[in-house]
Amino acid sequence: MSSSSAQDRAAFATASRLLSCLVTESLLRALYVPLPDPRSVNIGACIVLSASASAKSPDERGSYLREDIFAIIPLRQVPVFKHDSADSRGSEIGLLDPLDMSPLVLAFDDRASAMPAYAKIVHQTARWCSTLLTRLSENGWSFDDHARLTHSADPNGLWGRYAESIGLETTLRAEIADELASSVKWQTYSYEHSPPAPSLNSSSVEWEQSIVEGHPTHPMHKTRHFLPPIPSFNPGTYDLYSPRIRLAAVPRENLKVTGDFEELTKPILDAAAANAQQELVVPENFVVVPVHELQVYHIVEKFPEADVYPGEFSVPAQAQQSIRSVVLPEILPTTHLKLGVGLKLTSAVRTISPASAYLGPRFSAQVVPALTMDPALLTVAKELASVVHAHPDGEIAKHCAAIVRESPQNGSEARGERLIVCTSLVESGHAGAEPGVPSVVRVFGLDTEEKRVAWLESFTRVFFLAFLPPMLHNGVAFEAHPQNTVARFALEPPHALLGFVVRDFGGLRVHPPTLLASTGVALEVAPGHSIVADTLDDVYKRMYHTMFYNHLQQLVRVLGLHYSGRGWEVVRAQLRRVLPAGHALERVWLGEDAKTFPGKCFMRMRMVGAYRHHLYAPFPNLLHYRGAGGSVADRPE
Repeated sequence: MSSSSAQDRAAFATASRLLSCLVTESLLRALYVPLPDPRSVNIGACIVLSASASAKSPDERGSYLREDIFAIIPLRQVPVFKHDSADSRGSEIGLLDPLDMSPLVLAFDDRASAMPAYAKIVHQTARWCSTLLTRLSENGWSFDDHARLTHSADPNGLWGRYAESIGLETTLRAEIADELASSVKWQTYSYEHSPPAPSLNSSSVEWEQSIVEGHPTHPMHKTRHFLPPIPSFNPGTYDLYSPRIRLAAVPRENLKVTGDFEELTKPILDAAAANAQQELVVPENFVVVPVHELQVYHIVEKFPEADVYPGEFSVPAQAQQSIRSVVLPEILPTTHLKLGVGLKLTSAVRTISPASAYLGPRFSAQVVPALTMDPALLTVAKELASVVHAHPDGEIAKHCAAIVRESPQNGSEARGERLIVCTSLVESGHAGAEPGVPSVVRVFGLDTEEKRVAWLESFTRVFFLAFLPPMLHNGVAFEAHPQNTVARFALEPPHALLGFVVRDFGGLRVHPPTLLASTGVALEVAPGHSIVADTLDDVYKRMYHTMFYNHLQQLVRVLGLHYSGRGWEVVRAQLRRVLPAGHALERVWLGEDAKTFPGKCFMRMRMVGAYRHHLYAPFPNLLHYRGAGGSVADRPE
């Protein structure tokens, strides 16, 4: 693959996610115009309207002009429509997914030097573009003779036009542009240096490191933004998956320590001393904190009382997908570390807040043992101990923090299991593997639709039996998105799904009154913590996003079971098997009035600087989706 090809693909990977968010979050309206042509792979077009046109009420819309079009995207598949679409020019799109799109974005350009897009692409697409413009003109769109369609798949070009059109503040506009550019740069490198294709013989950490594209709809899916004073590394100059763990001694009085942190991390100190071939001297009344080597820059700058040991006092580690969670199997056979790192991935800086350091060990010790769940199906990776700096400013304190967490992966082979992070199942594009075939299909031999349906039935049955009981009985929603969820498969054929491991408590949603009433346990959290839900509906909302929109949607799509609606039939059937008859959740998720459901808005959140406290907008409820060609409620079961 040439560098330019990889860069073009990377630009579209980010641009398609940006357009997906703009449309699905209702920041811009979009219409679907069908163009059936047996000679073309594109069956229709997504016409994304400008901000000004999107803001018009139905009575104001009248005739659309060329300047009312923000972008045109050829579509290979029919997107999900809004159930109340009422525009005569096309069905209004409610959910636009990157997998719906062809790798081409078009826009109108008045510049005399602008080349028609079809002059740069194959004749078949040129014919499609001509057909589209004719169809739009016949349907009341007004174009002048000078307007030309040009290629417009640069995410920063799209972002710049949108941000300018809504008058977004200049500094924020530039920050987001930098993050989009970073996403393209690191995605290009990922395409050019594809990880090996994982198999059931691959270790759990090899599956963690097999990610080619990452989050399926977040525009910053590959962003790697290093917070100063960490240098800004270019792809290939530093291996984020193979860091070294450094050590820093901090006065005990300057730290908040929970649990047996020092005892649990002592093997790291011993191994570092052995590597240095000299004694590790710990000053009296100091605590040695393991530090990601990149974070040393922040430790030195922000905590002058800390004594960072020389580099020879260090140990190698392997990073999981999140980069900040690392395994040291020879040193810590039953645990691993979660470390604060001044690195922004997607929209979040990967540090550890004082509230999270406080919560984890307490939630693990007090709440987890009391929850209603089947331990054979769901294992919670408990956080055993933590340390965080006592600085009064939490934005500074979070840069000196670490958590010791149970590591169910260790010993899994002896139990006859392979633990696979669920995000990796939907990835494709690995070195040596057939292009476009996701790992779940390749590894489990799902070469027919019936095999894929049977596999999805098994997955969703265990998934719901594992994650729903704590929410139904205790008001606790684990953040069951695919990066936090690890599937346990039998090593022996037919590689049955045995259960799941869930990790990371930052995205929990807990309704304290329900927890207390069902378990007798009072939730112990810092005031105003983001995991506290005021109502059970709030808990249901968080679980819907992580379970259906984020996790199962991508799985259903890559299994080829979305557009037919068959995958969602499976999901509904398995869900109804688990839900108690008459439970409120049945009405909230499956009720006739639940045509839409609050969806997490990545771009809306980024534009207001939020990442812990979520923003939601009404998305089409995928639990009502019956297949392509209609809204979420157009087809009978």
